[in-house]
Amino acid sequence: MLTMAYGKMKNKKTAVYEKIKEGIINGVFAPGLPINENDFARDLDVSKTPVREALLQLEREGLVENIPGRGSAVAHITFQDIREIFEVREIIECGAAKRAALMRDEEEVRAKRKELEQYSQKWTEAIELHWGPVEDIHLFIVTRIGNQKLIDTYLGLLDHIKRIRQQFGGRFTRQRFNKMVAEHLEILDAVIEGNGDRAELAVQNHLQTAAAYLLGLTSPKKG
Repeated sequence: MLTMAYGKMKNKKTAVYEKIKEGIINGVFAPGLPINENDFARDLDVSKTPVREALLQLEREGLVENIPGRGSAVAHITFQDIREIFEVREIIECGAAKRAALMRDEEEVRAKRKELEQYSQKWTEAIELHWGPVEDIHLFIVTRIGNQKLIDTYLGLLDHIKRIRQQFGGRFTRQRFNKMVAEHLEILDAVIEGNGDRAELAVQNHLQTAAAYLLGLTSPKKG
């Protein structure tokens, strides 16, 4: 009985955590939104305990911030956050692309390239779907390595990537979208060719360009 009760409690905690996290990543809970434990507990039909535990976990992950004297709030996405996330991405993704190119498994990569070419014509839909296959290419390349620890690490980073995309994606221009497509096609072409150095450089150029664009949409707070 105790084991069953613990299992139900754990499932409830997980469900609450995943629900709040999903809302933060998808922009349902906007950056800076104060989090009232009573309101969340009522809306999710749970006690305050799983809500409080979920918030602590999300705070450790950088999605929630605790403001002394004011309580918890959805974390803002700062200039520093974007800079650091793209720095980590560059460290992980450049190496992953180089290794993926050396694997020379072309069939699936060619299929992904074709998918991207078809999708690149759908500008309006791309905005609505938060870039769809355009940005999925990064996860696609990472998963091709077959290293589960690497994948798990990247999935944690992907939460922050999606959140940045959600907040700023709607401000991208058609020109930037076309450039993004070209950059991703270059990455895939390098992988298909089996040229590790070219793939590594293509990812680096893309991430540095993307970071510069996003950092241009925000700026460090002064004062």
